[in-house]
Amino acid sequence: MLKNYFVAFLFCLSQAHAENREIPAPSPGMLPNQAEVQEVSLEEMLAFAQQHSPALLVAQSIRLRAEANLVAASALLPSNPELALAAGPLFGRPGTGVSVNASLMQQIYVAGERGLQMSSANQNLKLADAEIQQVLWEVSCDIREAFYAALLADEQLKLAQRILSFHLEVLHVVERQISIGETSPLSLRIAQAEVAQAQQTVVASQQTLLSARIQLAQLSGWPANPPPKPVGALSSPQALPSQEQLVEMAHQNLPRLQIALAKLQEAQARLTLSRRNAWPRPSVGLQYQYEGKQPHSPSSSILMGALSFPIPSFQTNQGEKSRSQAEVAISKRELLVGHQLLYGKIAQLRSEVLAAMERSRAYGDDILPRFEENLSLLRRAFELGEIDILSLSAGAKRFLEIRNDALNAQRDYFAALIHLEKNVGVGISHQTLPMP
Repeated sequence: MLKNYFVAFLFCLSQAHAENREIPAPSPGMLPNQAEVQEVSLEEMLAFAQQHSPALLVAQSIRLRAEANLVAASALLPSNPELALAAGPLFGRPGTGVSVNASLMQQIYVAGERGLQMSSANQNLKLADAEIQQVLWEVSCDIREAFYAALLADEQLKLAQRILSFHLEVLHVVERQISIGETSPLSLRIAQAEVAQAQQTVVASQQTLLSARIQLAQLSGWPANPPPKPVGALSSPQALPSQEQLVEMAHQNLPRLQIALAKLQEAQARLTLSRRNAWPRPSVGLQYQYEGKQPHSPSSSILMGALSFPIPSFQTNQGEKSRSQAEVAISKRELLVGHQLLYGKIAQLRSEVLAAMERSRAYGDDILPRFEENLSLLRRAFELGEIDILSLSAGAKRFLEIRNDALNAQRDYFAALIHLEKNVGVGISHQTLPMP
């Protein structure tokens, strides 16, 4: 017993608390502009993010490039008409006259290039839409993860405030015991040190909650001052679909696979177009020739149709064809590897969710409901003299560790579940952003 008190005395000296020092209450103003903080549900946050998320706004603007490519591909002819004029004197034996030549030529498509250009541009537009869906899904998952993290940080803050309240109650008990001579001043120093430590935990928890709310604001596009205050209940772990069901869901819904498929289709369209662009593009038009009047010779006008086309000898669009063939091969390999790795990735993530689920259930079924009861029993035992102040501190710390472990298990469960949903492409048990 003397050894325990000696250790406690050293602990109190390290905390540098005077015997009669007044313990200030924790500051209630850690969160900015409390009167203006708006409480939001998960549904409201997801709906807001669909319109204001910075990542989503940038992704949607990328579609403008694909739309511009479609406009460029929809031109009716490959080039503008070309008008050529020539004029000069006409020399001959009869005398001098004037000669004028004019031609109007227009290059045309003869192998359906315009239709293939528009098909390629449409495939590029589909690829842009698939990339937007990918960002939309990732934003939905990130916001839900941040939302649950903020809710858990709020629970952590409430726990820290409850522990502070508990130690303040113990401090009042010790002060009362000292006033009637039932305990030594050393117990007061220990109680004061526990209160000070609990205050620091409250401040740290307030900062953790504030950081979680600011992160949520940044992800959703919400103003960071003040950040939103998430409200809602944390759902209990639910049964997961089987491995085969999750893989099937991923094959049908995972945006990453849809992007790989869209890339392949776009590359195939560009390869077809590059082969067709190797065909010659003729030019058709009219030529007019006027020969002015010479002495003893009448003037004449000549109107002729004209046709010209390049000879595909050295340049057959071989560079573009080679690049397109390489893109098709790369896209096929990416799509194949994506499907091959999917089963193992989902199996790993599903096992992490199940493990976190079991941890969360183990705490929730028996231990957590008794937290308040355990604190009451601990305080009662101290008031009755059944345990000393050191045993009370050790017991309170142990109960706090268990409660923190339970919160960490919940945090791991939601993080693992959302990570699994990211790789499945569809919500398993929670809300997501509505797909446009």
